[in-house]
Amino acid sequence: MSAPGLRRRLACAECTRKKIKCDKVVPCQNCTRRQHEPSADTLESNLSTCIQELQATLQATEPEAIGASPQQVIPISGHSNKETAEVEDAATILEFLAWGRRKVQAYDGFNPRSDGPGRSPGDVALDDDPNEEATHLRLSDDSSSLTLLQLLLPKSRCIRQIIQYHCDSLLWYHASFHAIVFQDEVDQFLHQHSCRIDAPNVDLQWVALLFAVLAGSMTCAPATVAHSWGFGEQERCTIAGRWFKAALVCLHRADYISNHSIYAVECIATMTSSAHMLGHSNSHSVMLATAVRIAQSLGLHLLGSGAQDTPSSMIRKEIGRRVWTELCIQDWFSIPFSESYLIHLLDFNTARPMNCREEEMVSLPDDEPTSMSYHRILYQVARLMPRLQDDLAQSITLYTKYEHVLRYDTQMRTLAKHVPPWLKNTPLQPSWPRHVPWARHCLSISSAHKIIMIHRKFLWPSFTNPAFSFTRKTCIAASKTIVRECKLVAEEDGPILWIYHAFAVAASIILCLDLLFRSPSDAEHQGHRDLVQNTIAILSRSGPSMIAKRGVRILRLLYQAEQSRSLADIVTCDEVSCMSPNEQRCAIDIRKLVQAVCDQEASAAAPGPITCPDPLAPFTFQARGRSSDDVFGSLLGPQSRFEMHDSLEDILFLAQSCGSCYG
Repeated sequence: MSAPGLRRRLACAECTRKKIKCDKVVPCQNCTRRQHEPSADTLESNLSTCIQELQATLQATEPEAIGASPQQVIPISGHSNKETAEVEDAATILEFLAWGRRKVQAYDGFNPRSDGPGRSPGDVALDDDPNEEATHLRLSDDSSSLTLLQLLLPKSRCIRQIIQYHCDSLLWYHASFHAIVFQDEVDQFLHQHSCRIDAPNVDLQWVALLFAVLAGSMTCAPATVAHSWGFGEQERCTIAGRWFKAALVCLHRADYISNHSIYAVECIATMTSSAHMLGHSNSHSVMLATAVRIAQSLGLHLLGSGAQDTPSSMIRKEIGRRVWTELCIQDWFSIPFSESYLIHLLDFNTARPMNCREEEMVSLPDDEPTSMSYHRILYQVARLMPRLQDDLAQSITLYTKYEHVLRYDTQMRTLAKHVPPWLKNTPLQPSWPRHVPWARHCLSISSAHKIIMIHRKFLWPSFTNPAFSFTRKTCIAASKTIVRECKLVAEEDGPILWIYHAFAVAASIILCLDLLFRSPSDAEHQGHRDLVQNTIAILSRSGPSMIAKRGVRILRLLYQAEQSRSLADIVTCDEVSCMSPNEQRCAIDIRKLVQAVCDQEASAAAPGPITCPDPLAPFTFQARGRSSDDVFGSLLGPQSRFEMHDSLEDILFLAQSCGSCYG
């Protein structure tokens, strides 16, 4: 847009002189055909005009920017709104970067194909080697696709083993399909259709679900389990990616966007367990949004409980409720990153799925663990997020916003306190499902991360503003809980869920940011550094997980910055010498840090386990010997102290006076 009173001449001088049409490119096609190159005077005149126009535009639109140094370090105050948002949202931006996604504060014409600062690595390419075209699946309708898909399926016995593992070890976490119904459909596929994808009456959207289940098992199963199926480490990593892409191929060949089916919704929801690990977070977020629209067109958001339902209709409704609540969980837990959501609580009329065993479909009390128990609890937690987002959006002052944060913090503590006994550190019962120990770890990790999500808007100010010290202490305590639980998970032989890596990265980012604001002489300083080192060690042994690989790069950069105390690699140095030590620790240029991570992403070697060149401190955690109540007590603090006070002043006073409870 030109400045007022200054109109830019777009046509070249020769075309203007001859009064002929010009394509407004220098040199234009007419001049080129006439072998007439513009003179040096003409080029100089055009450049001079452009410079004058740019200067006038800058003076008219951003007068405060004239004279500012482009290399200026941006501390806590005195910078633009966009830069302020980036700095204050540092933890979210860095966490999202580990997923291969970019958190854009406001659309500014950003070109996703450019290589400029701020571009995230994005999704991992589905085709690892473009030179091997003959072996790659394509999202097309050609007849060869089905032949290639058929080659990806292992023998029937192996298929059964992989599916059984998913139903026993993974389905409790996402609950995106009904185990018995799906296994019956697999039996029909193997026997009646001879495991042929191109057989008549085989629904490709169901085949997509099959590949999604296979990909989830292969991605999340420990190496020892995959080896028992006959897959070595290299083939395991390769086939997991191929199965993930095969699910996409089947969906597209079935035209799932137009031909709506419950199988497509189940497939996309199930793919969440492998999408983040395989590096497809960006595309999967769009797939989830598509699944929401398909589910709404099928009426899954309107499934109430009916007393007159037949057994078959009851199962169909239960399947719909399960996958719909999973979509709700995924949508609402992404609110802190997108600051929006697709599914509104006011439009939600679906009854919560039953707590029942797959073979009985009889509602059981919450004290009885089933494959749906954890999913129901997670859904209750997720319901807090859209309400918090709405209350924050309707508040004007930081005072009222922070009151909402503290109120939802209290609600989250209440939910965590009243979990069923089987999720606490009570002795395991032989009749309980095998996933109960894993669900306990997940609850501790997820609850801690949700506390961080509630406080996320005030995390950065909490490092410098004493009024928000409760947020800093709470988020640090939650981060410690996440890292310690992930250490316990890494020592067990259970499934490797994507939240272990994603939330460990998020927790360690917070600890790194805290180190930048903490003096090395502080008592907690070395403990935080050890926790970050432990996280790097755990993630470095996480095999094909892209979240782990990106997380290691981010944490190393932050860790090295804190170690050197110069921030030379992630901030400019023009004004560092003029800052106080505390200002130097907080002067983080998020864009430069993002660019550094992207540069490392571009120059990274072939996908493989990342090794740490420096020896890391040995693990010092003790096996958990305390009750789950103690876990939540150390994580969330003494709830009774906050239940008795309603005013913000009282809560802030208590937060500052009982800081030792959150250290």
